[in-house]
Amino acid sequence: MTILYFVVALGVLVFIHEFGHFIAAKKQGIGVEKFSIGFGPKLFGWTRGETTYMVSLLPFGGYVKLHGEDPEEEGAKGKDSYSARPIWQRSLVVFAGPAMNLVLALVLMPIIFMLGRYEPVFLDQKPVVVGVRKDSPAEKISLKKGDQILSVEGKTFEKWKDLLDYIILHADQSVEMKVGRGEEILTKKVVIGKSLETHAGFLGVEPGYFIGNEPIVDEVSPDSPAQASGFKSGDEILQIDSVPVESWTDMSDKVSASGGKKLALTVRRSGKILTIFLVPRYDEGMKKWLIGVKKDTEKRGNTFIKKKYGFGEAIVHGTQENLKLAGLTLSVLGRLVTANLSYKALGGPIRIAQASAMAARSGLSDFLYFLCFLSIQLGVLNLLPFPVLDGGHLLFFGIETIQKKPVSAKVRGWAEQVGFVLLITLMVLVTLNDVQNLWNISQLLEKFRHIF
Repeated sequence: MTILYFVVALGVLVFIHEFGHFIAAKKQGIGVEKFSIGFGPKLFGWTRGETTYMVSLLPFGGYVKLHGEDPEEEGAKGKDSYSARPIWQRSLVVFAGPAMNLVLALVLMPIIFMLGRYEPVFLDQKPVVVGVRKDSPAEKISLKKGDQILSVEGKTFEKWKDLLDYIILHADQSVEMKVGRGEEILTKKVVIGKSLETHAGFLGVEPGYFIGNEPIVDEVSPDSPAQASGFKSGDEILQIDSVPVESWTDMSDKVSASGGKKLALTVRRSGKILTIFLVPRYDEGMKKWLIGVKKDTEKRGNTFIKKKYGFGEAIVHGTQENLKLAGLTLSVLGRLVTANLSYKALGGPIRIAQASAMAARSGLSDFLYFLCFLSIQLGVLNLLPFPVLDGGHLLFFGIETIQKKPVSAKVRGWAEQVGFVLLITLMVLVTLNDVQNLWNISQLLEKFRHIF
């Protein structure tokens, strides 16, 4: 199902992108020879008029082959030739691809707000600390329950959702923070932490760690270690091997880190303290050790709320959300270019597949939201002035306009080859990082090396 969701998500985005190029070319009378979803060998297809429509083997993109795309090919001077058209027409064809991805987000996001999404109530609340995780950056600077985070690096934050967006994007950064404590305003210097799993920033005061995250069992999975050892709904897990459990997340982390060894869990049940012994079971799908207990979001009281909006409000909120996501994408790109963010923070095909599957399981609106986020990123990234991307073609057109003649085929070819190598290198590195995070390949290779 993960593969299916990934193919559906990527297929929709690629189709919309290539359809933008296709329809812009068709409207201007430019010949379209091929319209392909995917790269590599053709799986199946059909020909209608002058165009062959097909689905190819590798579902990591697509392409539209225009007539006369290469100025030196036969027939490149014909009236339906792409290269014979003025710059503004060629630019329109190139721009139409990423523009369609942005249009898709503009159309879908208001629909998402009309359908409604479950959101934590605290996102719209003031950033008041409700708890501090042990050994976190927040504990190191002595933040306390009740403190209100007023500003970071001079930027004020009225709501948790805005502050959390900032924290996520500034991992490993040293920042100055203004904190309100009673009548006092304190100045704190803190280095924002970085999650080993997601590479996102964290402080250790994020409300999601504490609100609705209590280590209380809502469901016990059938045929699980938890069921076999006698766990019941309502049990509160207090300790694992005599180490206190702070939250559901902390409990899950401790179980996953156990490596499958026998654990002693201290549990509160109807006011009584019990000790339950069990051995976690490794889950191949999630790639972690589990005991078979679940947290039910709908049983968290008023910690989550499903928000729905009317047509007018949905358009306003949808537009604002799209602008925010585009801003986040540009912020990440800027920090990558200035070396303030590692490529390891990026997600490749594997992480995209995992995220699309998780979003699909959460419901239609979450899947559509994830689709919008990917579509915005695809649109923005393709507009970058980088060879082999749509933005690179627009850059060449700009140079052609200034110098009154096309960029030489030799220079353009050299630039595109270098760009292609750099892009493929980045994709390989990101994918290897995905594989490492998922299967810990370096550890497996180290074990294999020791065999010999």
